[in-house]
Amino acid sequence: MPLSRPPLLTLLQEILGWTLDRTADLPKCHRFTFGQRLDGLALDALLLVQRAAVTGDRGQKAKHLGELSVVLEQLNLLWELVHHRRWISQQQLVFVAGKLSEAGRMTGGWLKQTKAGSA
Repeated sequence: MPLSRPPLLTLLQEILGWTLDRTADLPKCHRFTFGQRLDGLALDALLLVQRAAVTGDRGQKAKHLGELSVVLEQLNLLWELVHHRRWISQQQLVFVAGKLSEAGRMTGGWLKQTKAGSA
């Protein structure tokens, strides 16, 4: 029986796709520094959700979700820096910050549920 797909995984796939599209448009001289970091963090977030979803061990699940929370904060910080450099618009920042905030709330809820032992 296949595992159900967590909604958080779908959301992070959307964030990854959006990130890949935006980082391709960064100035060439900063694409490696910021682009690679943003792409890698977005991919890391997706993989952490997948790991949390497939593990049966609550401790490991909580560890992965805690790491995911940190990665989401790092993504948010880097997107703010990219916006500060005027490489993305205010509208784009609001969009990605909203998606990252939603992912953070979902992660926090899942972590709370895991720690309560009902996951």
